Amino acid sequence: MTDEEIAEFEDAMDEQAEQLREDLAQDLGGDPEDYRRKPVADGGES
Repeated sequence: MTDEEIAEFEDAMDEQAEQLREDLAQDLGGDPEDYRRKPVADGGES
């Protein structure tokens, strides 16, 4: 893949993630930012 193709792919993934957050907020309530992927300090152990 070229750098341009990778950038286009990343943009598409960002758009898809935004739509997913909006859909989750609509279905489950809350704000779309509530469903943003967040790092876990303990590496996901808890």
